Amino acid sequence: MFLAAITGICLASHTPGFDPLWRADGFDNPESVIADGRGGYVVSNVNGAGAEANGEGYLTRLDAAGAVVGARRWAGGLNAPKGLALANGRLYVTDIDSLVAIDPQDGRILQRYPVDGARFLNDTAAHDGRILVSDSGTGRIHVLDGDAVSLWLEDDALAGINGLWPETGRLLATTMERGEILSIDWQTRAITVLADGLPDADGIARTAHGGYVISQWPGDVWYWREGEDPQRIFERHDPPVLMNDLTIVEDRVIIPHWLPGAVSAWQITCPQDDGLKRK
Repeated sequence: MFLAAITGICLASHTPGFDPLWRADGFDNPESVIADGRGGYVVSNVNGAGAEANGEGYLTRLDAAGAVVGARRWAGGLNAPKGLALANGRLYVTDIDSLVAIDPQDGRILQRYPVDGARFLNDTAAHDGRILVSDSGTGRIHVLDGDAVSLWLEDDALAGINGLWPETGRLLATTMERGEILSIDWQTRAITVLADGLPDADGIARTAHGGYVISQWPGDVWYWREGEDPQRIFERHDPPVLMNDLTIVEDRVIIPHWLPGAVSAWQITCPQDDGLKRK
């Protein structure tokens, strides 16, 4: 069973485990999920190949228990939508070579922002009113500032860049080709490698107690504290359960699975000395 309990204890004194909460099925290549600001979630459905501009991509809203809210195709007419961000009263989603702004109340497309030279826009993140976008196809990060999109950073170290996580003083990013976690200084844009050994790394999000959860899309989920080696929480390869761009809300991790077309929710469990409630 896919949502069988993986672990109820931590793998080490500082490493959390996941307990299953719920699973929702019936999605079409779900790639990203975020909290919707109303107690539920928004899920992006690529609905085709990752770079296929078929106009069949769509977004779905879920409630806190994983049930679909309203129509499954809450917002449609998208091209392989992936990363999501909620900011400035708008919901932003990447769309292969454009960033699309959507009304978070009714799902209407408000504006499209073409990204010059983009090949495979992937994750997106909001920081200080700006929207950052990773392009896995070119190794670039673009930024929407106001109504203008510009190149924010291009570097060989960004080859296969995927997940973005903004913090005070820096932007964290995962890369698929080198399997690294990078720190990028907001001011100087200097890049520092913080960890490696994570090829095909996808989503990254910080837990309430300071560590990070990282997904590898072939089917692994990892926990990482800065200055330490990443620790595998669990893996699902047979049958494949692809782990895409996750999100963390309080002590819950929400993960979309391109295959088998599902979204799962997990409770973080950890030793009492980490300050999280043990189940």
